[in-house]
Amino acid sequence: MITILCSSVALGVYTPAVLLRDELSRSYEADLEVLESLYTPETRLKLTENKKVFSTRFEVAKLGHRMIRDITPNLDPQLVTRLLGKWAEENRRVFMVFSGFWMPVLEEYAKSYRKDVHVELIHMDAVISPSWKLYSNNIRNDLFTVNDVWFFDGAAGRVNYSISMGHAAPKDYKERDHWFVVHGGGWGMGTYKETAAELNHSLDLNIVIHRLADDQAYGAGHRYYMVKPGWSPWMKNEEHEYTLPPFGEVINNSFNEDTRVKHSFYQLICNSKAIISKPGGGTLLDSLESFTPVIFLEPLGEHEACNAELWERLGFGIRYERWMSMGCPLEVLETCSENLRSYKTQVLHYGRCFDETAANIRSSGPGFL
Repeated sequence: MITILCSSVALGVYTPAVLLRDELSRSYEADLEVLESLYTPETRLKLTENKKVFSTRFEVAKLGHRMIRDITPNLDPQLVTRLLGKWAEENRRVFMVFSGFWMPVLEEYAKSYRKDVHVELIHMDAVISPSWKLYSNNIRNDLFTVNDVWFFDGAAGRVNYSISMGHAAPKDYKERDHWFVVHGGGWGMGTYKETAAELNHSLDLNIVIHRLADDQAYGAGHRYYMVKPGWSPWMKNEEHEYTLPPFGEVINNSFNEDTRVKHSFYQLICNSKAIISKPGGGTLLDSLESFTPVIFLEPLGEHEACNAELWERLGFGIRYERWMSMGCPLEVLETCSENLRSYKTQVLHYGRCFDETAANIRSSGPGFL
């Protein structure tokens, strides 16, 4: 059994975790846990309130990101004990971790239940992100073996891994609709609202909103989309599984979920000329898989700034101010798309190349995969 651990603080790690679970499930037993499911109800309510504030006030979001602290006091001790007992009963040994916030929980598991834990540290940013930096002392110890997995390696200036988005094939760039996806990540943070207003009469926009009331907020000529109102990443479906965010178009203040395809947000990107967004790790993954360039807005923190630097260095994107100063040329974006398509041939799919690591784990102790 492979246990994938993620956080829902950012859909940029939640969505890749769900996709990785689905990919691994073809060859292994794979289970997904979301950190916020271990929070107390009061903490989850506070998290929802923070999300609203961060969405409307980007300066507060940036300040909160700089003041990141240990989340262990937010966890329900009974839920944690129950989860660790379940892992021990099922001989859980291999973990793929998308957030450093999980490290104190894994440390307790290794201390109290198992001495042969292996942890794959999944980095979805070009440099170490705040959650990994915060718990760095929990990682380098004798409690478990670790393997750093850098999807986007800023130090080396390259992309190492990707995760399959499913069966959708990106359209040739010239055949795509003349639309641009504008979003602020899973929490709707950043300067994307101001950007959408600025581009109101210049480009055709697919704008991802976070309130039904924002339908038509940036002009009647654009299209509006959102994640289903009331959905949260720590909510499981009827089959008791975590799923991709239910996504759909907003028409006349009404949410219309697109159930025809598995990952409809990704489908939207595959048919767009560019993504206009802050440079989160999930956005880089969307860009890489769909060959869609990114026009970067203001980053949330240093890690996102480094994401943008890597993408620009590789010729996969351009900063919004620079693109605007050039007169918004499509030729620049088409070149970025061609660069992505060419480069993608040398990028490994992490889920597909895990077999070698799995073989090494099996050899050190059978029966855990």
